[in-house]
Amino acid sequence: MAVVFWIVIALIAVAAMAGGKRKTGGGGRPVRIDHPHYFDEDDHECSVCGARFRGKGMTCPKCGTRFEKTKEDDLEFIEEMEIWDGDD
Repeated sequence: MAVVFWIVIALIAVAAMAGGKRKTGGGGRPVRIDHPHYFDEDDHECSVCGARFRGKGMTCPKCGTRFEKTKEDDLEFIEEMEIWDGDD
């Protein structure tokens, strides 16, 4: 019986470590990461499965996760502006 207990504990520990690899908005809550673009339509990323998609929906079209909030990642926007401004 003790062996079963330790196997269950080990499985729970492994599952907890695997879950920690997700990109969430803090507190483990699923987040839609918004990626604005300088010329193109903005796209979004699921913090759970990493899918990239367009549209303002609060549900991931790939994994079905319901986002609790949004977060903006404007790094791509800044890079696009630097490239555009450098062409002058």
